[in-house]
Amino acid sequence: MAAVLSEPSAAARRVPRFLTVSLARELGILLTLSVMFPFMVHILPVPEDARLGPRLLPLFYAPLLAALWGRAYSALVIAVAAPWLNWVLTAHPPVPGAMVMTVELSCFVIGLRFLLARGGARWFLAAPAYFFGKVVAMLVVLCFPDLVGGRPALGWTAQGMAMAVPGIAILVLINFLAVHYYPPGSGGGGPKAA
Repeated sequence: MAAVLSEPSAAARRVPRFLTVSLARELGILLTLSVMFPFMVHILPVPEDARLGPRLLPLFYAPLLAALWGRAYSALVIAVAAPWLNWVLTAHPPVPGAMVMTVELSCFVIGLRFLLARGGARWFLAAPAYFFGKVVAMLVVLCFPDLVGGRPALGWTAQGMAMAVPGIAILVLINFLAVHYYPPGSGGGGPKAA
């Protein structure tokens, strides 16, 4: 009886910890990047009416890298936390925009991970994943039009996609560079894609 009480069971020894030091460090770096990229974009000198955030999509960079490098949970945490952390620190995006961005970023990561699992790492996956996130966000806006000031969901989506063409190109470039120079799998040195 004493041996049973003093020896921890095999199941008790194998309990995984949710937040390890390496995961906390990874999340800290990715959250820092997800705040730093939009901040750097917003300090660029542009005319008053130019909005570079929706054009260059800086909130997507860190989740894209995390998802491409096989860090699905970190990518999802960043997708959910980044809009709100940016809102707390800079008041951008506003609360309704942060809600829409959370949906869009989360679906972007989910779509990207699905495409990676289905077809492996390809240089162009960021574009279809972005479109998937935008379509799901459009469905949310269709149900809750007040999130975008009562504008029609289809018009909001079309305008957002037209405005984001440079950002989509940047996402594809980041995607290409990550897959080309840090490919997934043991041969390329990068983490496995799915």
